[in-house]
Amino acid sequence: MREHPLFKTLDDKEYKIAVDFFIKRDVREGEIIVKEGDFSQKAFLLLEGEISVMKATVYEDEYVITNIKAPSDELFGEVNLIDRGLVSSTIKAAKNSKILEIDHNDFISLVDTYPQIGSKMLWIISYNLTKHLRRADKDVITLFNALVEVVEND
Repeated sequence: MREHPLFKTLDDKEYKIAVDFFIKRDVREGEIIVKEGDFSQKAFLLLEGEISVMKATVYEDEYVITNIKAPSDELFGEVNLIDRGLVSSTIKAAKNSKILEIDHNDFISLVDTYPQIGSKMLWIISYNLTKHLRRADKDVITLFNALVEVVEND
């Protein structure tokens, strides 16, 4: 956990402070951590096990986008940590797993109380969001090009 990018830039003292704002949870295989379309204000780190990131089709069929196995550099739910909005994907335990979770209010408390720690963590969260946005942009271009090809060949 100490090597996770969210904590990597923190010194030992800062790490001990930051990790106290997180709650360690055991999740059972098949347990839904967050469900697409539900309200959430939490972010999660995978410590042990494996999770599935899933999306629902317009017909409500769920399919797995990706599986994430521990150890992982992923932070998931970071968008909801910031804006306390609707979950964009279902996160489900593919195997018995251990996660760390942090609530929006606890995160704000961490940032307000320890601005140096908060600044370092927000930088990592911003980097992750940027990475996901760039990937999403690339996917939109790929889908657009496929649609154009279908329309032009129809």
